[in-house]
Amino acid sequence: GPHSQDKLAEEKSKIKALADEELRKNDIWYLIDARWYKQWLKFVSSDDYGYVSRENLHPGPIDNSSLFTDDSYERLKDHLSEEIDYKLLPKEAWDQLVNTYGLVNEGSAIERKVIEQGSFFKKCSIEVYPMELKLCQYGDRTIVAKRNFSKGDTIADIEEDGRKLFEIATEEPIKLWNAYLPSSLEQLFKAKTVEDSALQPGQLIIFETKKDGKWTHQTSGANSQNGNHTSGSGYVLIFLCLNTFHTKTQSITIQKNKCFIMYTRNIGLRNSSPTNSRVTTQGLCGLNNLGNTCFMNSALQCLSNVPAMTNYFKSNTYKKELNKTNPLGMGGKLAQAYAQLIQSIWSGDQSSFAPREFKMKVSQFAPRFSGYQQHDSQELFSFLVDGLHEDLNRISKKPYIEMKEADGRPDDLVAQESWDNHRRRNDSIIVDTLHGLFRSKVDCPECPRISVTFDPFCFLSLPLPMKRQRTMDCWFVPVGFDDKICKYKVTVAKSGCIRDLFGAVTELQGVPETSTRMVATDVYNCRFHKIFKPREPITSIYEKDYIYLFEAPPNMAMLPAYMRHMSWYHKDKQHHTSTSAHLFGQPFLIPVNLTNTTYRELYKGVLGATWFVYFFFISYGFNERLCSLVTFNQSNNHNSPFFPHRRYINDSKMISEVRKFLLEDIDVDDVKDDDSFEVNLPCFFGGRGRIGYNKITFAEVFKLFTLKVVNSFGTQVIRQLENNDETLSLSVDTYIAVDWTKHAYDNYLERYNWGDIADSHSSVNSAGVKKPSTGVQLRDCMKLFTTEEKLDKDDAWYCSHCKKHQQATKKFDLWMLPPVLVIHLKRFSYTRYSRDKLDTLVHFPTRDLDLSDFIVNPQKTSWPKGQRCYNLIAVSNHYGGLGGGHYTAYAKNHIDKKWHYFDDSSVSLSAEDRVVTKAAYMLVYQRQD
Repeated sequence: GPHSQDKLAEEKSKIKALADEELRKNDIWYLIDARWYKQWLKFVSSDDYGYVSRENLHPGPIDNSSLFTDDSYERLKDHLSEEIDYKLLPKEAWDQLVNTYGLVNEGSAIERKVIEQGSFFKKCSIEVYPMELKLCQYGDRTIVAKRNFSKGDTIADIEEDGRKLFEIATEEPIKLWNAYLPSSLEQLFKAKTVEDSALQPGQLIIFETKKDGKWTHQTSGANSQNGNHTSGSGYVLIFLCLNTFHTKTQSITIQKNKCFIMYTRNIGLRNSSPTNSRVTTQGLCGLNNLGNTCFMNSALQCLSNVPAMTNYFKSNTYKKELNKTNPLGMGGKLAQAYAQLIQSIWSGDQSSFAPREFKMKVSQFAPRFSGYQQHDSQELFSFLVDGLHEDLNRISKKPYIEMKEADGRPDDLVAQESWDNHRRRNDSIIVDTLHGLFRSKVDCPECPRISVTFDPFCFLSLPLPMKRQRTMDCWFVPVGFDDKICKYKVTVAKSGCIRDLFGAVTELQGVPETSTRMVATDVYNCRFHKIFKPREPITSIYEKDYIYLFEAPPNMAMLPAYMRHMSWYHKDKQHHTSTSAHLFGQPFLIPVNLTNTTYRELYKGVLGATWFVYFFFISYGFNERLCSLVTFNQSNNHNSPFFPHRRYINDSKMISEVRKFLLEDIDVDDVKDDDSFEVNLPCFFGGRGRIGYNKITFAEVFKLFTLKVVNSFGTQVIRQLENNDETLSLSVDTYIAVDWTKHAYDNYLERYNWGDIADSHSSVNSAGVKKPSTGVQLRDCMKLFTTEEKLDKDDAWYCSHCKKHQQATKKFDLWMLPPVLVIHLKRFSYTRYSRDKLDTLVHFPTRDLDLSDFIVNPQKTSWPKGQRCYNLIAVSNHYGGLGGGHYTAYAKNHIDKKWHYFDDSSVSLSAEDRVVTKAAYMLVYQRQD
């Protein structure tokens, strides 16, 4: 019936009131599709409409399908944004809407718990994306399972999940290890939460059980119960091989690897205790990692090596200028904590220490840095500099200053006025040392108005010139299986979609793009990590993904099939045996006709993919050759186009049996006498055939493996498929497990890496000949920063002359640079659709940086060289990808005048020519005067 206006108004106010409720720990909230929610808002707000038009606005049942990657409703799309993609509602509001409007699919309800974060300032938040961790067993790190956990879950929750996954009995003792580096394991303890244990997304968690009554993993050093290992100075052998490194402490055989001996201090777990070996040079003090705090350590080492700042704190001058009443400050507490830190770093009494007190103060005043997640070193640097400024501001009561328009007055007059106004409200060691002045020019597109303002800055954030294309490897798996899997290196537009990848491959193959239908997959650990849709953006493929493109015949579904081998083990004291399935080899997409496929036909599809004995004569089509193949001419001519290549099989008798089995359905009547004939596709593509072999039962062939329907992870059996003539119940969401018997796995299958069975296209080899990218110059980044740009609609500027928002053009220029110039290279790019890290090499000078070309202040001509040129004194580095990785720093010590490398607690001598790397993220320059 019609919806009464009063009832809808009541519904609207109730739901909106619930949506605005405070977050409470452990409460349940739900994600709801933003488009549906906006339609519902229109429906309940439409008091201006009559009944008919109101019913047209009815939102229908709640549909969350656009928030998921596919119809299985298992995985949310990456980088969803609140308000743009989804709205958050508490359980009561969600239940009311579901009861009133219904839900398209029961599995599409997205339930999330409110968790509490922060060590000191407790902050509640809804964890939209749980943390994905990798779980594996100590004895076998190759089989890795990915599981999602909340940051508020305990290690006991992870243990419970792992015991089920790896079938470890409840009473069996177990240890969990955090493999934060390939060579270092840190024990995890049940009572701690995921956040307090400093776990990162993608972290490998290792489950160790006793072997012969003993623990295999031996921890060295002090009490491993609290993770505090004290070790003095030592030597570590670091092996560099294929861009990975392993630290080893036992005797090692060196084979073709370069071996470096690096002197390091404090080798041990990352919660190392202070070491008290005397250090002669002040400032060469490492900072222990407290759990993902390398971002903080990197920023602190950079700021610590700014002489003017450090001398100010070392000499206790700061005490006279502490501002404890500034409402924008932190009561002087941040400045006091930083001063203590500087005293410790520059005491010369210790080689490293744990900056716990400072971390505590930072967490108190900036809850976003609480806990032990990885953060951004430049963000921490920015917070620290702003906080120190307010704690040390010499202005106790800031005057109100009305900003004046330039109104055509000379730039130098307006600039001086802006700077004086800034200094009247902001006067501290930070302003003296780190603040400079921009000129910002905004030009209205419709009227003659040009707005000129001068704004202070603390660091320059420079964009990096981006490549518009990316090159990636992919493997093409032909449907015919009469061609080998082939590896290609293709170049596609960064802004493109998955379909462009198909076009790039067909172009290299020299065939029309429309002639080949493909499905793109990401293969990881013997399973499909993701099956892509053609319209998904190319950015959803990450740098190190293994992309397999499967050719797909028209009108066929492509079912994922995982290879598993069965092993027997004793389960209990009564010697009852049980089987366990282990993934191996290469997963495949098998072409299937969903409406009439039997067990026998699906079996052939799997054999066609894995045995590489598919119908070669489909391509060639010569009668006598067909006959020779059908009569199984045992010729050993390997050059014959019909010699049955094999992918993964090594038993000639079994190959012969499988060949007969696959040929049982070929209809000889289809073969004409001339050279051009067509043979039906094999029966697993939907054909039925008669060639004479179908009287054979092929009992031995059917003993090779069994087929089961499993979950998308290949770990849980949903149902066993029966070997009979009935049509199988299959859908596009079905995943098949191919469970090879122990006998078949041991006797017939190749033991090498299946992924190696691929030819390389010439594109793979020729790509290596290209000159490596030489990177960009720092000046290129400055040019980009000072280039005039048109504002987006979202950033439109209000023109006081036109009285409306305009997409104006804006240009930044430098007016005045500070004594210490901090440059931030914007390596991380975030858009609504993608997140990316640019690892472009930026060439920056270590001496004599002169940016006067970008300064528009006419007085610059009278500045001496010392007032124009800068020397580098520190660099913050970031290694690895988004949301994780590792931060370190290079810094020049102003006492010994040498460069050093700071990697958490380790400090080592470096050289000036080694500081320019792809990892450079934040640069600190000091003016020569």
